[in-house]
Amino acid sequence: MTKKYIVYGRVQGVGFRYFVYDLAMKLKFNGSAKNLPDGSVEVVIDSSRQAEILKEIKKGNFFSHVEKIIEAGILELSYDDFKILY
Repeated sequence: MTKKYIVYGRVQGVGFRYFVYDLAMKLKFNGSAKNLPDGSVEVVIDSSRQAEILKEIKKGNFFSHVEKIIEAGILELSYDDFKILY
């Protein structure tokens, strides 16, 4: 199942997308991470184990501060890997 999440807080300009990418590689998740114009980050996760990676995303990296994560929908897409989108 593929779900889209919006991550709010200090998550742009702090290496957050790369942090999510590294988590996805380590935990073997597919999907994407993309900065949004409002300062949030869209994270798409293609897995049935989403709670596992979301727990780590909530912690953030050293420079970020995650305030909240909102589930923004279920997508009819499938991913073969994890990408950082620009």
